[in-house]
Amino acid sequence: MFINKKTISLLPLLLMLVFNQQKGKAQCFATPGNPVGGAENIGVMMKNHLRVQSSFRYHKASNYYKGDSPYLGHKRTLDEAYFSYGGILAAYGITNRITVELDAGYFFNKTQEYLKWDGTLTGYGPSNMTAMVKYALYQDMLNRIEFTLGAGGKIPLSRTYQRVDGVVLPIDLQPSTASYGLRAQSFLVKENSIGSWRLFWINRYEKNFENPYNFLFGDHFSSAIFYSKHTHLEASQRFKHWTLILQARYEFNDQNIRNGQLVEASGGHLAIIAPQVNCSIDQTWNLSLLFEKVIYRYYNHVQLGGNYSVGVQLSRDLPINQ
Repeated sequence: MFINKKTISLLPLLLMLVFNQQKGKAQCFATPGNPVGGAENIGVMMKNHLRVQSSFRYHKASNYYKGDSPYLGHKRTLDEAYFSYGGILAAYGITNRITVELDAGYFFNKTQEYLKWDGTLTGYGPSNMTAMVKYALYQDMLNRIEFTLGAGGKIPLSRTYQRVDGVVLPIDLQPSTASYGLRAQSFLVKENSIGSWRLFWINRYEKNFENPYNFLFGDHFSSAIFYSKHTHLEASQRFKHWTLILQARYEFNDQNIRNGQLVEASGGHLAIIAPQVNCSIDQTWNLSLLFEKVIYRYYNHVQLGGNYSVGVQLSRDLPINQ
């Protein structure tokens, strides 16, 4: 494990989570596992309630960086890269404090367009699946505060690398990490019913194990603060309830290891801002739109950095056996 001073400064927060994790690329384009952001399922469910959630994300990257500065040198190999990703999540409340959750994803495409030759490579297919258990460690209904911890395992939906015309695709284009892993999360939520606002803090820590090709993705840690404000549109009964959300997120990705050797062009730090709008349709379906933009980045060596991401999410809660 490669740990620097910035990582050590995060240890008190990681200890609060009581968890551990492993390696993920700082290139926004190639972070292992499912995309992290406004599609997060917050806290625990009510007893005997099922939440079904689907999401779609498009991400584009076309600029190179070295450290925190743009890079225009000879080490650039790609004109641009982009992916389209779909995810599905199901969460069920066993009790009012315990929720089980399962999510999985599929890359419709992971594409790289090359500078030095007029060509494109594309990967696609199932990504990873995660099974988690969440427990509401603290619930204060009077003051509307909840603190929840979650832990689970990551399962690759494919253990073999994808090939095109007999040639193995680059690791960045593989839809699955091909490795098992662990995930841990914490959720702190504070609501104010009078002011119709909500403040929540989500932390995620992921650890991947080495895959069959001797590749180890770096540790990934993210910490996001969300502020949401609910409002009504009296002119429409069907689309009456709206929520505006602003997310600020920090991500740390440790460097990858291939065949026991450190991958220099991997790992780094990101600061991301993400506005989101949510509409409740007939107070039954929830539809969300999300836009993400990196406002600060620091990459090790030379890496392709993300321009932006856009996403859409649809969810519904259903009572079971009632």
